[in-house]
Amino acid sequence: MSLFSRTAVLAAVLVLSAACGTEVHSSPAADGGAAVPSPTASGAPSPIPPLRTPELARTECSPDGVRLEALEPDAAMGLRGMRVKLVNCGDEPYRVNGYPALRVLGESGKPFEVRIVKGSATVPDPGPKAIAVRPGASASAVVTWRNTVTYGTNVNGVFLEVTPGTGRNPLNLRVPGGLDLGTTGRLEVTAWSLP
Repeated sequence: MSLFSRTAVLAAVLVLSAACGTEVHSSPAADGGAAVPSPTASGAPSPIPPLRTPELARTECSPDGVRLEALEPDAAMGLRGMRVKLVNCGDEPYRVNGYPALRVLGESGKPFEVRIVKGSATVPDPGPKAIAVRPGASASAVVTWRNTVTYGTNVNGVFLEVTPGTGRNPLNLRVPGGLDLGTTGRLEVTAWSLP
């Protein structure tokens, strides 16, 4: 083995032995992907915290034979979105046609002045049509809003009052995380649709 080869092998051994027992930290992937867990001093990967499960809100089964369910709103870049499910918990088909009527309520039940827009500029809207929801089945509508704060009254609703259709009784759904409309005063909703 030449002097150059021996020197190279010795340098590699020194570098490797110096790294033993040290903690290596992760860094974000170069392509913007998720970081790889860091090995600890023992060589085992650091534990990855579990993903947080979004909170589910639901109402009791109403005398009309329906209940509402919704997961905590999904937020991205100031845009919020929440799918509201209307579950038929009764014994007869439940008929809806078009868009639910909505109101944003505070903790005391007092409504905020919010403009409800039928249709959405951000998610597909199936458009209004007559739907019969069978017992045990569900229909859904998507509610979207922006959390933009400029000037005016800041709206932080607690409940979403949903009237499924004309002549139907309203149901109050406590929204996990609330309805943070900022100062936009605007809420968009799609028509009811079957899954």
